[in-house]
Amino acid sequence: MDSRVLLRLLVFSLMLGVGTAPSVYGQNGTVPGRKQKQNNTRLSQLVEANVIATHAYQVLLAKKSGKGDPHCYESGKLSDIELEALVEHQAKLLKSNMPAVNAWFRAAKSDFDPARDLEPILSSGLTVPANSPVNIFDHYLGQKTKFEGVKTRAIASLYQTVLEVERDGDLLQDEFAFYIALGLPVYVGQLHLTGTDADMLVVGQQLARRSCISPFDTGAAEWQIAGRKIWNWGEKNLHIRDEKVVAGELLREQDVKALRPRLRALPPQKIAVIGHSFTMGLHWSSPSSFVPIVIDVFRRENPKVEFKQFAGGGLTATRAQQRFYQSVLDWKPDKVMLVVMTRTDADYDALKQLGVGFAAAGIKTYMFDEVHDPASVDPGTVKRALAAARAGGIEVIEVGSILSSSPDGPRFLCLDGIHMTEPYHRLMAKEWLKFLAGARGAKRDVASK
Repeated sequence: MDSRVLLRLLVFSLMLGVGTAPSVYGQNGTVPGRKQKQNNTRLSQLVEANVIATHAYQVLLAKKSGKGDPHCYESGKLSDIELEALVEHQAKLLKSNMPAVNAWFRAAKSDFDPARDLEPILSSGLTVPANSPVNIFDHYLGQKTKFEGVKTRAIASLYQTVLEVERDGDLLQDEFAFYIALGLPVYVGQLHLTGTDADMLVVGQQLARRSCISPFDTGAAEWQIAGRKIWNWGEKNLHIRDEKVVAGELLREQDVKALRPRLRALPPQKIAVIGHSFTMGLHWSSPSSFVPIVIDVFRRENPKVEFKQFAGGGLTATRAQQRFYQSVLDWKPDKVMLVVMTRTDADYDALKQLGVGFAAAGIKTYMFDEVHDPASVDPGTVKRALAAARAGGIEVIEVGSILSSSPDGPRFLCLDGIHMTEPYHRLMAKEWLKFLAGARGAKRDVASK
């Protein structure tokens, strides 16, 4: 048979799906790979919408502050009202029903409507210049890793947000949840890059020379802190290192393991914690703070001991009294742990009043002698706070000398010069657990076996 005729018959057979060769068309009439390409496009759109809307917020910030390269942060034809609308669309997009968003980007049946909050951002016409921080970092990741596209873009988007620090407690956390739900990487460790503070400073030194002038600092130190924040929050949000992981590690260490019978034997009770950021697990400086770590230990060992946190960043004794005193009384705890700052005469008076008020309600109140708050290193400040505490009937637990003598002490302070790293919180958790278990007294020299 003529070879050309044979070839035509073979092609005809393939078109009909005859023989062993599979059809190149799927059941829905689409070419394999086309749907995947559509999925990737939709996923990229979800990330790019965040990049554009965050840039819109920063354009507004540049206008209000008068800081930043006007060519890098120009609004084009968009008015301030239109820029603000993009910011609002982003907030709503991040609160979308994530199963519906996942179904949409996979081209499955979904209730997600991209016309509501996604398309208005993408069609806005707002452009993000090549020398903006987000594009500089995205390009860097593409050069330094084997990853590209939406994976590096998602991480660069998080850096874009965190460099402007005012939204790292709300919008940034929403972005983390959004990207994690979409199955995207959220920190550079997932791209097989290293994450020591020294490594991040080197990266910052490279990036600082490339970024345009912004309405927020983009020096080497700022890039370094941004990297530390995204790394720590990434591991925390992915539950790679959080309070549960640290609590589990502590319970396997011999000195805490020895406390387990005592912890399990404690009677049911309620313990309130009124504290500033050193007590809050959300902060970026550590996988968690000593308070959530201790709470998780009790969740495992003795859930009859109930805890409740009343916390706020920069919480002074005066603010604690104003914001939380009545709420704590209403919860009716057996004990209260105070971790508050004293800066003014009013603070010292409020600290005393808190102790007196809780005592009148039959609540035992405690506080640490000092927690190494860098703003309270003045011995006079510490001495006056302790005097006010004792005047209010507050029992003072000595930890200051333990912290000062710890071999991990040089590693306690994090990059911002204020908050504390994991070694600090592990030590604080251990000392508080020992105290609660009755394995040590308020004074270090009366600690028992």
